[in-house]
Amino acid sequence: MGWLSVTCAALFALTFGPATAAEILVGEIPGEDFNFIRIRGEITAGDADRFFDSVSNLERVTVILESPGGVLREALQIGAEIRTRNLATMVLPDTGCYSACGLIWVSGSRRYMSPTSQIGFHAVFSIENGEFQESGVGNAEVGSFLTHLGLRIEAIRFFTIAGPNEFLLLTPERARALGIDVYEQNGIAVTTPDQNPVIDVYVDRFVAFAFLQSRCLAFFQAQSSALESGSKTAFEKGNQLVGGEQWVNLMTQRLEGLKQEIDSKGALLHCVAVEADLRRQSLSTGIDGPSFDCSKAASDTERTICGDEDLWPKDLALSSIYFYIRKHSDKATRERLLAIQRNWLGIRNDCGTSRACLNEVYDERLRDLREIEIPSQT
Repeated sequence: MGWLSVTCAALFALTFGPATAAEILVGEIPGEDFNFIRIRGEITAGDADRFFDSVSNLERVTVILESPGGVLREALQIGAEIRTRNLATMVLPDTGCYSACGLIWVSGSRRYMSPTSQIGFHAVFSIENGEFQESGVGNAEVGSFLTHLGLRIEAIRFFTIAGPNEFLLLTPERARALGIDVYEQNGIAVTTPDQNPVIDVYVDRFVAFAFLQSRCLAFFQAQSSALESGSKTAFEKGNQLVGGEQWVNLMTQRLEGLKQEIDSKGALLHCVAVEADLRRQSLSTGIDGPSFDCSKAASDTERTICGDEDLWPKDLALSSIYFYIRKHSDKATRERLLAIQRNWLGIRNDCGTSRACLNEVYDERLRDLREIEIPSQT
């Protein structure tokens, strides 16, 4: 995507016109198929309608923000439009975006900031008899809006806890600790959320690796050292972002979710899903092949399985289940089991080199066996 390579210097060089209050101006970069809209100055009544008009015929838009804040309702309407239209938001280095402006920024589907961007928040307030009065209704609106954006309670508290005469400033690290993913710009370099994830990702990884160790090793015969290393790394990086108490709270919540997922899917299917999710994040799960030696693959089907990493854990799990049941069954059961296995292998081999067919056949067999668990000590 070309807009990721645009330097901050180039953004500063765009001609948006003179800086006056509540300007909403469109900028373009020659030769690129995306646009910038700059909101600069105090947000006042009517700005939401002006923003809608400016953006109505545009696609691939980044909204650049520089504002002391302003009317809450207008900001929330602009933010809702930004999220609905899947627009990016940006606060440039050494510029400020405060209060209601910060709510617009956090609405972006991709949020850009730099270490020197000033993004500040405080509680919603009104002026009554010349004095600031915190607005319970206003803060409730903000909380509802942020909840719809998918933010956690910790982030909502951060946005609404400071008094009217102060701001809590959001740094890239603080954003990640609150579960807000950001694209961090530092000169021409951009660090993506995948490269530097939010705390929730580290919690998910830690719980996932622990689950693979405790419930899935017998299915996959995976290298335990890889799982231990992944768990340790997630724990260390997560605790660099948040303190121990918050880490424990987040982990406890995630464990509750894990229990519900296991109750719904069963351990076997969830083992396969968790392993696939970690692997797609380029994390090692200790699985380096299917249940058979790929150097001795005797058919196109076996060679296709060897070339599809998604099939490895499925093949390992079905093989482990087969041998576990055979080991713990009487002769008659073993004979019936062998006949079933041969029939299934015939169905599998009919897929030939079709990876889609093979994954479907494996998935159907795993669903049939979803209630089976293999004790970890076997």
